[in-house]
Parts: sequence; C-alpha cells; structure tokens
Amino acid sequence: MSNEQSSIAFPSTEELSGPLLRVKDLRTTFSTPRGSLTAVDGVSFELGRGETLGIVGESGSGKTVLARSVMGLLPRSNTTQTGSILFEETEIVGAQEATLREIWGAKIAMVFQDPMTSLNPVVRIQRQITESLRLHTSMDRAEAKATAISLLSQVGIPSPAERVRAYPFQLSGGMRQRVTIAIALACSPRLLLADEPTTGLDVTVQAQILDLLSSLQSARQMAVILVTHDLGVVATRTDRIAVMYAGHIVEMASTKRLFASMAMPYTQALLRSTPRISQPSHTRLIAIDGRPPDLINPPSGCAFAPRCTYATDQCRSERPPLRTAAEDPTHLFACWNPLQTGNAGSITTAKGEN
Repeated sequence: MSNEQSSIAFPSTEELSGPLLRVKDLRTTFSTPRGSLTAVDGVSFELGRGETLGIVGESGSGKTVLARSVMGLLPRSNTTQTGSILFEETEIVGAQEATLREIWGAKIAMVFQDPMTSLNPVVRIQRQITESLRLHTSMDRAEAKATAISLLSQVGIPSPAERVRAYPFQLSGGMRQRVTIAIALACSPRLLLADEPTTGLDVTVQAQILDLLSSLQSARQMAVILVTHDLGVVATRTDRIAVMYAGHIVEMASTKRLFASMAMPYTQALLRSTPRISQPSHTRLIAIDGRPPDLINPPSGCAFAPRCTYATDQCRSERPPLRTAAEDPTHLFACWNPLQTGNAGSITTAKGEN
C-alpha cells in the first residue's frame, strides 16, 4: 500500500467541500429503427463527497444508462443528451473526448457488471492495471508494476506478485471482479461507479466484494454510485437510495428513511420480490406482475400504473410529479397514492425536479 500512497495524491481537506456531482434534468435518448427511446428522462440529483448513493430498479429502468451517462461512456452516434452533468467544475454532457480522457480513471472510474467482457482476455493483468497509471501519473515502468502488485494485495488477491502476470481467463470470477476494482482504483478517483458489481457471483463472494468496496471507499474518501436491482444490496451499504422506473427517479430518500417509510408502490414491490434468508427452502419468489413499459411509446400517466394494485384513473391519465414528503423534505416520490398516509396528507412539489 505504501507504494501507491507515495505516488498518488489523495484529495486535500480544502478540496472536500460542496457537492462532487450535480445532475440536472438529464435526458438520454437513443435513435432506434422503431423511433426515439428515452432511457433517462428528466433525472436530477446531487452527490456529496464521500457519499454512497444506491441506484435501484429492474432491468430496463435506465439505471445503467444513467451511470454510463455520468461517466460519459455512451456512443456519440444515435444518442442525444440534454441537461447537465457537472462533475466538480467539468461539464460531462457535450464534453470533448480529450476532456473525458483526462477524467476517466483519474477522477471518475467504473466497475463494470461483467469482468469477462470489461477485461481484455489477451492482455496480462499487469498491463491492464499499469496502463492508466502510466497515462495519468509520472510513474516509470518499475513503479507502476510495484503499484499494480500493491493494488492486487489491497483487493485481497493472494500471491499478487504472481497473479499480476496472469491472464483474466486464469482467474476465478470473484478474482476477476477484484482485478476490475483494482484497475478502477489505480489512480485514486474521486467518484466510483459500480454497475451491478456482484452479478454472477455466489453469495459469499458477493459479500466479500461489497465489503471490499466499502472499506476502500472509506480509506480513499471516494463517493460511490452503486447500481443494482436488489434493494437488499443497498440496505446496509448506502447513505441514500434512488429508485428508478422507466427512465425516471420515482423515489429518493436516505436509506434509513426509505426502508422505514417508503411511499412508492414500486419500491414496495421491489422489496417484496427480494429473497430472504429467513424464508424456508423452496419458497416461491414473489414477482412483480406485468412488464415494464415500452419506452418508445410510454404511457401518458404513471408508467407503473398498469402493474400497480393501487392505480386509479388519475394514475392512468396523469403522470405524477416528483414531490417531497411533508415530514421529510429530503424524501422525494412520484405517486398520486403514496403508501404512507402521512405522506398523502401534505405534499409539495419538489423544486428543480420533473
């Protein structure tokens, strides 16, 4: 660890003030043969330095597109973006590739869902880690190699001096995911985006990976956006949770508040569909009835209305705005019939939200 810390500077206390990331009215639209598909529609949020935000939703809810939008990784052809993604003082929306290359790895990094596709199968681990070190720092080859070995040790890979010479196919799934984390953390980024980092791993390895991310975040003063479909994953590992559906944030609150007083029926449905260790073996899983909406032809009202047991005619005809709970102005939700009676009694429209 000493090799890396002596070569890479961590943020100073003077730099740690104000939000690290500001996303305002972000819309990401793809041109398809069937028409325009808006995968992220009017999303706004802020992320503080050192904060962990969970982005939760089903497949197709827009959470991965949101993460890739923040990273600036979406293809430029057939993609349209409006709104603002302000990382520190850099605007990501519309930024030139040269600007993004200065940020990638050095300030913002991403742990991708499938390490077998994110790692180059014909390049040794050492080179995949040292590439960004050589690009963003003044390290020579020997220093970069020593730092790569140190990083592998930090992420819990045994015999790192030997593993650094391995190819990805020579490692297990859990070890490959640890390598992707080492690559992402090589230059001590300020923001780490983790997109379903435990997909395809067994439960024990999942817990190890999530524990590793938490400990490294604390040591490195990073902000983290954790993308997942599982509310159980974010329950004990995030400060706030944003629930996405059909490209919109439909509920956002502190983690403690969300689980204590969730307002959206969709959030409740996600929680009910989460398997529990306390359940007997072979217990039938609870699925959310119906299918997510077609985002090329979205419904005129609430996108969740066709699947919601609480839906009314108003839900099916009018899209609910994102509003604040009367007893907690940091709790936002978009529902005409919120679950909590206290929320339903007195609500106000959230400023700056759609």
